[in-house]
Amino acid sequence: MDFKSLRFKLTLWYVLILGVLLISFSALLYITLSRSLYRDVDQKLRSLAELIASESSSPFFKFGLGSIDQALEASMNLKPIGKFIQVLDESGRIGRKSENLKGIQLPISLNALRNASKGFITYETNHSVGNTPLRIITYPVKENSQVTKIIQVASSLEDVEDALAKLLTILAITVPSILMIASLGGLFLANKALKPVDRITQTARMITSQNLNQRIQTLKVKDEISRLIDTFNEMISRLDQSFRQIKQFTTDASHELKTPLTILKGEVEVALRKKRLPHEYEQILESNLEEINRMSKIVEDLLLLSKADIGEIQLNREDINLTRFMAGLVEQMKILAQPKNIRIEMNNHQAEDMEEIHILGDALRMRELFINLIENGIKYTEEGGSVLITLTKEIGESHTPLTSNGKRANHFAKIIVADTGIGIAKEDQEKIFNRFFRVDKARSREQGGSGLGLSICKWIVEAHQGEITVQSEPGKGSSFIVRLPSI
Repeated sequence: MDFKSLRFKLTLWYVLILGVLLISFSALLYITLSRSLYRDVDQKLRSLAELIASESSSPFFKFGLGSIDQALEASMNLKPIGKFIQVLDESGRIGRKSENLKGIQLPISLNALRNASKGFITYETNHSVGNTPLRIITYPVKENSQVTKIIQVASSLEDVEDALAKLLTILAITVPSILMIASLGGLFLANKALKPVDRITQTARMITSQNLNQRIQTLKVKDEISRLIDTFNEMISRLDQSFRQIKQFTTDASHELKTPLTILKGEVEVALRKKRLPHEYEQILESNLEEINRMSKIVEDLLLLSKADIGEIQLNREDINLTRFMAGLVEQMKILAQPKNIRIEMNNHQAEDMEEIHILGDALRMRELFINLIENGIKYTEEGGSVLITLTKEIGESHTPLTSNGKRANHFAKIIVADTGIGIAKEDQEKIFNRFFRVDKARSREQGGSGLGLSICKWIVEAHQGEITVQSEPGKGSSFIVRLPSI
């Protein structure tokens, strides 16, 4: 057996606790029985001594012939079988005694004699008379407040000690036997209880990055082991999802970087095939610069998201007047929308007439968030369309994460960026915040998109304990809804 295993430790603790209980119970039983037997002997000795003392003035005790046994039988019709009796005067000289004390006498200690002279009763255990242990009571008899005689009554403790010895033998055999059986039973129970853990261990060893779809079989009984299995399965599901995302992310990143590199290589190879005019080289360099800028933007966005994932980006939170902030941003974005004659408006009325809404956030990240959303609206809206930004205050519970103080906010700034563009299919709406996901890859690439903008938007919103969702219908436009805790 592995002495470091959990089975051995559980069994050991089980046997130790049971052993302590059994030994404690055995000791209590032995002590209780011992006291009870000795108390019973002492009570019988005292009763006989009191009876003899009460009859000590009888003529049979004073003038009768024969032993004290005959006197007791004549006076009280009492035969003290198994008892040793002797009567002493106040100075300790032995007078009459029972027939079974012929040739010997009951010992009396100085302490017992001293106590008797003071009128106190003394109980003693003595082993000096033969090989039989005796329990002796030394009982003083008073007449007119003076001790006139001392009565000693003794009884053999052989039966008491035999009973205690038998009990001790029984306990010495029974307790180890019970502990031996308990250890086997404890080991059986530990094996049975930990059998699902072995199955979890074996299954977990079989699971690798290549078969994360495998799960541990759940138990019918919902106990601690069942909850452990459910937790493992949930963890494996999260790992499976993370591995899939990483694999997809690696593939998409490679593809996104491979495309501009292929273009660069092709254009340079074409340029080197023959001598060209200066303006042709300028065109090739401009095209190369465009692809380099695209790659730089992808690398910058990837670096930003990577730092965000490991928590290296610190937000410089400050009080932001979101009403004025959005109004100023809309005026700047109108310039970007002019080439496509797209109308950008905010709440359909002037900013100075709106209720001021404040949030605690990083102004630079907030600007990046809403520029991305408005740029997307402009990109995917046909000429003559519109982008409407709506800013309202919302009261009530939301699905937003907990704030920094561990509480969920009850007041929110609700910002809606709605366009009249091409819209998003329902099956793609849950994927648009994934990295490198684009509804129309070819068209997005032509417009300079890398599929990372909405991922960055989602990170910014969640870093501010907010949430971002989308509502869209193909051909009717899209609405991106941002909720941020307000102050």
